[in-house]
Amino acid sequence: MIFVLNFLRGKIMLSIVRSGLSAASQEISVISNNIANASSLGFKRSNASFSDIYTEMSDVRNADRVGKGVRQEAPRRNHSQGSLILTGNALDLGMNGQGMFILNTMAKLGELSYTRNGAINVREDGKLVNSDGIPYLDINAEEISLPFKVLDAKGTEQSLSEVKVTAEGFLRATYGIDNYVTIAQVGLARFADETQLKSRGDNIYTATPESGKATIGAGKDFGFGKINAGSLEASNTDITAELTLLLRAQQAFNGSAKLMQADADVTKRLIDS
Repeated sequence: MIFVLNFLRGKIMLSIVRSGLSAASQEISVISNNIANASSLGFKRSNASFSDIYTEMSDVRNADRVGKGVRQEAPRRNHSQGSLILTGNALDLGMNGQGMFILNTMAKLGELSYTRNGAINVREDGKLVNSDGIPYLDINAEEISLPFKVLDAKGTEQSLSEVKVTAEGFLRATYGIDNYVTIAQVGLARFADETQLKSRGDNIYTATPESGKATIGAGKDFGFGKINAGSLEASNTDITAELTLLLRAQQAFNGSAKLMQADADVTKRLIDS
């Protein structure tokens, strides 16, 4: 009888230790991903998330419930503002406050996607795209095209000489010396709960029922931040803080591994005795 009780206690302890080992492993993975993306533009760090597991006994008060380890939950992203890095490039757009740029990923993903990475490139056909060639959309959900040449009022062809983007997202081009043209207004999206957006990789996200549908607007609209042209938003990862968390998680992992080995040794001795 004593052997059976000790064996059962060992099994319960082993289950608790395994859950701790698995939790520490997941935390190491999440932190490692944060560190790996510390230099990725617009990246949002995640926190590993866990909950306690208790024995399910209807006749036991909450205060007297016995712990059975931890349950892993989906990591939660932290969408706090990243610092703005000055680049001086007119089409580098850094968001300061609420709002995400809209990408036309209908062909690739079957839906629109959203990003905080405002590093805009101009394609050969004049389309404004990201580094993967995916077009950015304006406030009317249309792809933005920047003509390289236009005709002035006299029918004279003029070449693009300067581009500026305002805090409201108005894309304004100068042709020749003084021919000013407003091309489009960069579209932005915000969500009821942006932490529930689905990551599609490369700092691109799509909406989910939990995040809510996108509310479309522009820079400085109610509920939206402003666009800072000539800058880019850095990752919100703090390397020093992440390394501290990584060290703690590795210590927890090593401690759980030692406990598991010790428990296995005790169980073996019980069986052999």
